[in-house]
Amino acid sequence: MGEHNQICRAAVASLGRELAAWRPSRDRATFGVETVLSVALAVGAAHALHLSNTWWAAISGFAVMQTSFTGSVQRAAHRMLGTLSGAVLGIVAGSSLGDRPWLFVPVLAGIGGVAVYYGNGSRAPYAWVLGGVTALLVTYEAHLLLSVRSTAIFAALRVAEVAVGTVSCVIVTSAFHFGPRWYARARARPAVPAPAHADHDVGTPAMPDKPSSNAMQPGRVLLSVQSALAVAILATLTYSLNLPGFAQAMVTAIAVLILPAGAPAHDMRRPITEKMMHRLLGCLLAGALGIALLPLMQGQVVLCMLALSFGVWIGCHVQTGQEGASYVGRQFTIAFIMVFVQDHQWSADPVPALMRLSGILAGIVVITAVVLATSRLHGPSAFRISAR
Repeated sequence: MGEHNQICRAAVASLGRELAAWRPSRDRATFGVETVLSVALAVGAAHALHLSNTWWAAISGFAVMQTSFTGSVQRAAHRMLGTLSGAVLGIVAGSSLGDRPWLFVPVLAGIGGVAVYYGNGSRAPYAWVLGGVTALLVTYEAHLLLSVRSTAIFAALRVAEVAVGTVSCVIVTSAFHFGPRWYARARARPAVPAPAHADHDVGTPAMPDKPSSNAMQPGRVLLSVQSALAVAILATLTYSLNLPGFAQAMVTAIAVLILPAGAPAHDMRRPITEKMMHRLLGCLLAGALGIALLPLMQGQVVLCMLALSFGVWIGCHVQTGQEGASYVGRQFTIAFIMVFVQDHQWSADPVPALMRLSGILAGIVVITAVVLATSRLHGPSAFRISAR
């Protein structure tokens, strides 16, 4: 627990330094504007199309946006590929399993384990993560719907929500990337240089590539087992007790165990612990702010959009900083969107927000318990991998 406390204090201190240095650079401000516009466009389009879960579209509008145009387009392709693959797998698996917990829980655990294993070693980790998350959600809903048709409709809506947010992001980042060039061409002047962030990453430190697959292999296996155990526990609890927020608990069980770029192959424990603590801090702050703002907005569209933009801007500012709180900022933004954006239209009801937040926290608690338990079983060197 001493390491957890140390990491938590360091995260709070780095977040304080980031917020104190409030004045952003031009590139960081531009990235914030892009992201705010992407999320706003996603929310507006989801409302216009009467999609079931507007917040999924909003999260996609944020999560796909990167500090480079190429990175955003690549991430958009991976998100759609993973979501489509996971939806198909979920329909097939869910319809086959039916309402049989003795088979249902192991299959969900297997999906989570495979997603983390390949998410930590493939060339398209984001596609594997989204595929795993989508497959888990669709498979779980299938045991409630007990109909291939109903499951397929749920999966199609999930894909549509992700597509709306992804397309919104691509539209916005394309406008910022190509807009200055098109304008310069139309004015018959020398081409205006595209913003710096359009061609390379800005605001986040350059990170080395992940270690080779051979160096990471034992760690990948351990992380995969931990994810499978966490998903199995969460699925059992949710199945037995009908706990809310299962979707966010599943996302947490996979996302936290994906190693960040540049994680050392010889010691994987600290990066995972940092991600858990940073996710917890970001979610708690976002939950407090979002739930406090909901009743003040009274469901007014303009006020809600302004508050949403404010929250997303704060998260983007912290995410692109250099003080070590980048993941806190990212998790703050995702959690704020989950809490603040309602299912269909704007509402001041905090119950859906609390349910989603409880799912995130439940996922963190279970993952923490599983990591601690498996680390003890395998000894203190469980996360120390030979780099040869």
